[in-house]
Amino acid sequence: MLLKDPKASTTLVLIFSSVAIFLASLLLLMNFDLFSKNVFTVIRRYGDYDTPYYSLAVALLLFMGLTSIIALFRNKPLTYIWIIKAFVTLIVMIPYEMYYGLDAYMYYAEAVHFTGEHTHGKAGTFNTIFVNYIFTFIGGESYFSLKLLNSFVAYLGLVLIYKSYELIMRRSGLSLENDYFIYVFFLFPSVLFWSSILGKDPLNLLFIGIFMYGFIRFINKRRMLWLLWTVVAIIGVRYIRSWYAIIMIISIAMFYIRPKSIKRNITLIPLVPVLYISFSYFLQNQGISSFNELFYKMSYTSYTLAFGGSSLEYTHINNIWDYLFYYIPNLFTTLFRPMPWDIRNPFSLLAAVENVFLLYFTYKYIFKNWREVLKNKYLRFLILFIFSWSLFYVIISPTNLGMAVRFKLQILPAMLIVIWVSRHIYLQKQKQKKGLEEEERKQLSIGQRSKKDSGIEKE
Repeated sequence: MLLKDPKASTTLVLIFSSVAIFLASLLLLMNFDLFSKNVFTVIRRYGDYDTPYYSLAVALLLFMGLTSIIALFRNKPLTYIWIIKAFVTLIVMIPYEMYYGLDAYMYYAEAVHFTGEHTHGKAGTFNTIFVNYIFTFIGGESYFSLKLLNSFVAYLGLVLIYKSYELIMRRSGLSLENDYFIYVFFLFPSVLFWSSILGKDPLNLLFIGIFMYGFIRFINKRRMLWLLWTVVAIIGVRYIRSWYAIIMIISIAMFYIRPKSIKRNITLIPLVPVLYISFSYFLQNQGISSFNELFYKMSYTSYTLAFGGSSLEYTHINNIWDYLFYYIPNLFTTLFRPMPWDIRNPFSLLAAVENVFLLYFTYKYIFKNWREVLKNKYLRFLILFIFSWSLFYVIISPTNLGMAVRFKLQILPAMLIVIWVSRHIYLQKQKQKKGLEEEERKQLSIGQRSKKDSGIEKE
């Protein structure tokens, strides 16, 4: 009887799921010391002995405060999504952190004991520590509070990206009625999982959200406010990942380049010194003096990531010719692997399932309909943004599929938007085609009737 009643079946599934989640959470909390021991190993080197239960309790108080703020906007879906995201951040991530470990422990320990001295090699690392030091004034010296604040920052970035999607849909003449993309977007496993950590990724995602929202609004209506949003994002992301500012500028430049429009290309001249200064800053920051050295540095970074169960064979890229030769195969790895043949653990299984769907829908809605997709200026910009990102990450990502999944968070929201909007364009086109065919059949039927009637009249 339950199988014949969809509502009863759904209710039963929800009940069993809720009970399973409750029991798993209870088991986790009962063994919280064991699961969270790696988190506090680093902090105890400084002589601190903070208990995980106290740290979690502080985070729960912070969660209630943040949830109250979000609830003020009276958007139930976004409020429910935040609650799910917070649960993943505070509970679901703990077993992963225990088994695999993250650089989050270092960020936490250094933020709590921040001295102002630049003790780490990269400026982005120091700036991330500094931001989390500021967070300690909001959430206290609690690891879970800092992680929750990082997750909240990523959530704000995702909200801005989602608002960009809504604008694209409206300006493309597509309906948002009965649209469930909000759940696909925020609860897509890799998006939900990797935006719920403590580190550079959430901060980077916030600036990506500001950039995408600001520039898409600027494409729609050229106002200084939206240009300011874009500039703030470019400047801000430079302090987290300096090369990402270059990715953003390249995507803007490519969007405005028109081979047949000299006047339009002239307007891009102001971007040249900006790109030059950003690129020079990046090279200087990395201690690089030539393009060959740049390829060597990026290739070496890729080599250092080639470890662990998800590592692949390292490919030497020493010059531009090596880069061009490996670009296409590396691009597939960067965007769509791990695939089913790469499965080695539960996390790679989940990522492989995601990638199979991404590849299938990319082919069905984008490649098979690419002319219609590229006619949409908003989708064209997002595709160029993904391409600009790939120029750097086709070297870094392919040697470690675990890191590739994590790095892909930077463009995965854009990929999901392009696929979903392309799907709407495809379905709208099919609907119009079906409507024309029905109209033709009606006209043909009317014509046949008129002939038949005229024949009867003659008789």
